[in-house]
Amino acid sequence: MEKLVGQSVMGKEALLQAAGLLVDFSKAEGDMLYMEGGEDGETGLTPILDMVGGFGSTLLGHNHPEIRQALEQCVAAGRPIHAQGARRGQSVALREALANSLKRHCGRDYQIVVLNTGTEAVEAAIKHAQYEYARRLQRMADEAADSVRMLQIKLERGELEISEAFLLQCERVLQQEPLDDLDALLTALAHRNQQAFNRHEFVAAFKGAFHGKTRGSLALTWNRDARLPFIRNNPDAVFIDDCAAFADLLASRRQCYYQFAFAPLRLEVRQFNTLAALIYEPIQGEGGIVEVSAERRALLLRIKAEHPEVAIIADEIQCGLGRSGSFLESHAQGLPNDYLTFSKSLGGGYAKISALAIAADRYRNEFSMLHSSTFAEDDLSTTLAKRTLEIIERDGLPARCAQLGTALTESLQALQRKWPGVIKDVRGKGTMLGLELQDLSAHPSAVLSSLAQDGMLSMICAGYLLHRRQIRVLPSLGKRGVLRLEPSAYFRPEYIPQLQAGLDDLCALLAGDDVAGLLAYLIEPGAAGRQPAKANAPLLHPQREPAEAVAMEKVGFIAHLIDTSSLLEWDPSLAAFDEDELCRLREQIQSTLEPQRIVRRQVRSPLGKQVEVILYGILMDAETIEDDIRFNKSDRIRKQVLTAYDLARQDGCSMVGFGGYTSIVTANCSEFDYSFPAVTSGNALTVATSLATLRHSAAAHGLRLGEAHVAVVGATGNIGMVHAALIAHECARLTLVGRAGAGSRLAAVADYVVRDLAEQVEAEAAGGGLLKQRFAQHYQHALRDGMASENAMVAAMHHLMAEGLLAYSEETHSCRAADIVVSASNSSKPFLDASHFAADKPVLISDIAIPGDVVRDLSQKVPSLRLIRGGVVSMPHNPDFDLPGIQLGRGQVYACAGETLLLGLAGIKSDYSKGAVTTRQVREIEALARMHGFELNREKLVSVF
Repeated sequence: MEKLVGQSVMGKEALLQAAGLLVDFSKAEGDMLYMEGGEDGETGLTPILDMVGGFGSTLLGHNHPEIRQALEQCVAAGRPIHAQGARRGQSVALREALANSLKRHCGRDYQIVVLNTGTEAVEAAIKHAQYEYARRLQRMADEAADSVRMLQIKLERGELEISEAFLLQCERVLQQEPLDDLDALLTALAHRNQQAFNRHEFVAAFKGAFHGKTRGSLALTWNRDARLPFIRNNPDAVFIDDCAAFADLLASRRQCYYQFAFAPLRLEVRQFNTLAALIYEPIQGEGGIVEVSAERRALLLRIKAEHPEVAIIADEIQCGLGRSGSFLESHAQGLPNDYLTFSKSLGGGYAKISALAIAADRYRNEFSMLHSSTFAEDDLSTTLAKRTLEIIERDGLPARCAQLGTALTESLQALQRKWPGVIKDVRGKGTMLGLELQDLSAHPSAVLSSLAQDGMLSMICAGYLLHRRQIRVLPSLGKRGVLRLEPSAYFRPEYIPQLQAGLDDLCALLAGDDVAGLLAYLIEPGAAGRQPAKANAPLLHPQREPAEAVAMEKVGFIAHLIDTSSLLEWDPSLAAFDEDELCRLREQIQSTLEPQRIVRRQVRSPLGKQVEVILYGILMDAETIEDDIRFNKSDRIRKQVLTAYDLARQDGCSMVGFGGYTSIVTANCSEFDYSFPAVTSGNALTVATSLATLRHSAAAHGLRLGEAHVAVVGATGNIGMVHAALIAHECARLTLVGRAGAGSRLAAVADYVVRDLAEQVEAEAAGGGLLKQRFAQHYQHALRDGMASENAMVAAMHHLMAEGLLAYSEETHSCRAADIVVSASNSSKPFLDASHFAADKPVLISDIAIPGDVVRDLSQKVPSLRLIRGGVVSMPHNPDFDLPGIQLGRGQVYACAGETLLLGLAGIKSDYSKGAVTTRQVREIEALARMHGFELNREKLVSVF
């Protein structure tokens, strides 16, 4: 399924908030905005140089005094703003003024339609073009019908006769036989013509176009984030990328109809073009400030010459009325323009108004009844628009914009020459300019590359310029890597050095790998906010790609942040921030970043097998994810996980492993029913590794597992439950510990434990601790007494519980009786401290939860407690292997990732630890680990992390 949207899933306000752009402006004048919460002691406002220009609508600047005066006079005069169904004098005056201006500038007469918004002007243009097309079709249909009537009249008069030769000629023209008589001919002719005249017309636009967000204009807007949620696979709208291919398409969509001609009598083929209109922007605005290319210009001129009936619509909503340096940019470029759309600048920075200009020789008078609006042509907006046109003409604003554009372009090009690795291009005309940033998606900083890949880097750059340099810019919607610069025609030359200095600082940050300097404003906004010191030595980012690219099986592993330290492993460029600042930064931007490919690593087996693992990182930590689970029902983290899985599928991974909460929120991967790639939660190897580590550590610290009392915290979870079932074979006593209210679930776990014991007893498995031995005695005795196996198992369990060898508890303090404690909860915060463990004997604690369940430094404070981390795999045949963010040494990996690697090495391409993991899977994956040289008994002391 095609992805509908990228960052637009966030919502506009959330996106602006994440980039620090959702600020309040309470005053505006000329090219200056004044931001609330400033440091000006008198006003409390900070002046901001506005280069956004109301997305092109403030050609006259903010609050132009003459437009404001016209507004005040209109209101003071008490004029009727809405007097529909009457003569609208101000509207008539505006239409005449705009038509006269167009006549002066391009020498052509236009009929003007006054409307409300830019998208409505485009809608009206499309509707008028379709109406023109329908009228042409009707004329052709009438002519064809008239020829049939004329044939019938001439036959009745005896002026003609239907010969066999004529019918044969009709068969060849229609490519249909037989046509034995006139009735058959007329029936076939009517059918063919009806088919042709019923074919839908289509409208074309160029790739990169933006024409509005109502349905008609949206259908011709290239930006898929805006279009696809509403309009998909629309055959009536065609986007032009390859102009030669479009010319072929135009020919292929040509239709034929048939009519009779006389003297001599014959059936003629007539053709008509189904392209109703072609719309274009002389300078694409939201598409990234892109002028019409030579290839597109040639296509427009060709269509105009060969198909003059096609309506050529020039969308001048953003570039027109002088902003580009010409009053009419399409005319300045020598491009055809049967229709013209205007808005934005037309309102003088105050009014919401638009206009459609249609060449007078094409305009249909009845269209004014077919397209009308309650709020169009109101006295207030038309008064302001007419005054705007007068000011544009009087002050020569097109020439001013052209001159200003030259100065700005020279300044920006100087920056491009200085920072070629940051600025890719400078383009545009007049006061409609674009500065395109280089693609930094391969930047060594994981955060910066993620911002670039997600189209957020330009938003962050805009936020930096706003808060640190008091300059306001915004990126194009359709091409996020382009910063738009659209000041007013009255932009002062003395502002240019401020703009250049601000952009120069931004480029220095991007070129110098100073990610902390770029993002610091998100933590502490304002010009006086703390700017982190730049690192003296080059930063050592993790190597993202293997040193040698070798074709091999690929597997993916999805991980989220464990805590702040893991973020620094992913991106050392953030080390200039302290822990509190990092937390605030992560909270600010984590909702904007989708999962990214962090690194690729290769693993080799002593058997000669090789596999490449791709780490997909989610910039959410455990605490944030738990909040999402609690308050949003896992909405955010599940979307992130699904996106990461989709990335792995695109990369061709045969298996995808899920780490930490990514497994939990997908119910141990059970939500994935796709045939490819396969999934695994890693839980089987997690249990096997934890048990191996536990056995090794117990022996090293003088504890006999066969005589030990073991408590399993979090026993109601799948990992805890299987852990308990397997360790029950080796220990002397077992206590299952769960949360308050988990009594019935704990009883079910106890039942699961004894069933596995029974299976092993029946399989005559050797060895085991006291618990297994006593169970075997009771179980076999019951069987000898004639009990069914089910009843025998229950009886044996009751004996174990009566003897205190098997118990379950809802109190975590019950761990105080244990010699060994295994903790496998899914809590985001540590909750086990010294009060939960025995103080009078050595206790081994295996904390396999991520993040850990046990408070830090516990073993240092209580020497009798030995705290280890299970779930760690050592790979002696891959001593340099590392996955940043997992907080382990080289050659080590957590078992959830290790299982993914093992399955890849073993060539297993079907789901593995999906849903509830079983003891059988644990034993099987343990055997695979031994086969491929993975060591499962690696102890990791808590003090290390």
